[in-house]
Amino acid sequence: MAQPIKLRARVDCVETHAPDVRSFILVPERPAPRFRPGQFLHLAIDPFDPSQHWPDSRVFSIASPPDDRQRLRITVSALGKFTQRMMALKEGDQVWVKLPYGDFVILSQENAPVILIAGGTGITPFVSFFAGTSTTAPVRVLYGARRSELLIYREVLKQTAARAPNLAWQAFVEENAGEDERPGRLSVDAALEAARTTGAGDAATYYLSGPPAMLAMFRAGLATAGVPPQWIRTDAWD
Repeated sequence: MAQPIKLRARVDCVETHAPDVRSFILVPERPAPRFRPGQFLHLAIDPFDPSQHWPDSRVFSIASPPDDRQRLRITVSALGKFTQRMMALKEGDQVWVKLPYGDFVILSQENAPVILIAGGTGITPFVSFFAGTSTTAPVRVLYGARRSELLIYREVLKQTAARAPNLAWQAFVEENAGEDERPGRLSVDAALEAARTTGAGDAATYYLSGPPAMLAMFRAGLATAGVPPQWIRTDAWD
């Protein structure tokens, strides 16, 4: 696995999905180290002096294709003081990143199915996987958001499903669900149902990414349903 490297980066593009949800395209001063789908970076807004300690930072999953080391994409919800500061970032601003980190890497074993469950911007660690997925294992994606417009990576999923016949996905929308969207929140029952559609019985690995309350609910519910703990992997974030 690549050793983490500190890099200055320029904000190349800011995409506003909602007043408090944005994606940032960062261009590092030189190609980023190799990373694996599901890994994350540390981002600092304040200048970094190599002779001093690393400044205040937060971690964000990398939503870029792993073979594109010239541009790093992250998606951010303004949930605290640091991420609220990030909402003021504009094209041309300088930030610092260090990467890669994390072991939330999707591993498929032969034909064992993989169930990916994402709430809100929790979809980001899976997006890098979608960009280059070649697994022969069945993949099911459950993607939830408060409103339809917050299904930020809907088009990425559509494109992935079009070229990967072993992947299927379902959107869950809490408010005013539209066509092809299931109303309501993500649920453990829906995850178990998705596993059954693969025809592989109970032998599925569940990858969970989203708000802490969602992760706790799924961990408890899957355990109650008899899913072994080693088949439940979580990407915890605040």
